[in-house]
Amino acid sequence: MSSLSACLAAAIIAVIATVELADPTMPPTHAGVGAAAPALRLQAIVRAQDRLFAVIDGRHVVPGDRVGVWRVVEIRRDAVQLRDGSRELELRLAPEIRREVTPRGGQP
Repeated sequence: MSSLSACLAAAIIAVIATVELADPTMPPTHAGVGAAAPALRLQAIVRAQDRLFAVIDGRHVVPGDRVGVWRVVEIRRDAVQLRDGSRELELRLAPEIRREVTPRGGQP
């Protein structure tokens, strides 16, 4: 490979590395009617000692906390409800994947 080709390949790799790609396995966020969805990412919902907390963009939040202009209203098992005045936003985790396990040599 010539040095020109190597430089070109390195430049292309550098540009690709700076572009944030969307994860196709992540569910879309659902914004309320007329609201523009912010670039917030719900990463986890954790139950600890009968309380739920969420991790949004790497930050631990509980109801009442603010994430940018949004206030955390409710944390459920699979979603977080946010509000900014009259606008509402629901961030969802990927749905649970369930599969039936068939015992060896038998019916489920």
